[in-house]
Amino acid sequence: MTDDTSANTPAKTAIDTAVDDTARANRGGRIGWLGLAVAIFFGLFYVYDLFAAISNVVGVTSQLNQLNGVRAVVKLAPVPIPWFWMTVDLLASPVTFVFAFVIGRRKSLPLKILLLFVGIAMVAAVSLTAEALA
Repeated sequence: MTDDTSANTPAKTAIDTAVDDTARANRGGRIGWLGLAVAIFFGLFYVYDLFAAISNVVGVTSQLNQLNGVRAVVKLAPVPIPWFWMTVDLLASPVTFVFAFVIGRRKSLPLKILLLFVGIAMVAAVSLTAEALA
């Protein structure tokens, strides 16, 4: 008499295999503490850029208002406030962070780091361009 353990276990069906694959994919989609720590670390750089954009909105607006007050005394045309470029600068950081975070949510840790790094580099380029054009 042979000991056949395969006879005691039922054969896996296609549905069982699909359920196992789905469960494995869901486990891989979790963020995990290390992925969350990386996201928070890079998030600090995104917040720093957002703070710089907010201070630019406040500073540029007040400086242009003072300049326009002086220009009005001399009867010169006022300088318009570049609201479009300041809005682009304000929105670049949070939108890019959310986009990189969502895209990298189910990726491996090195790919998450790469996505967040490329995102912050893009935000820096957009911020510098917006400041130059404003």
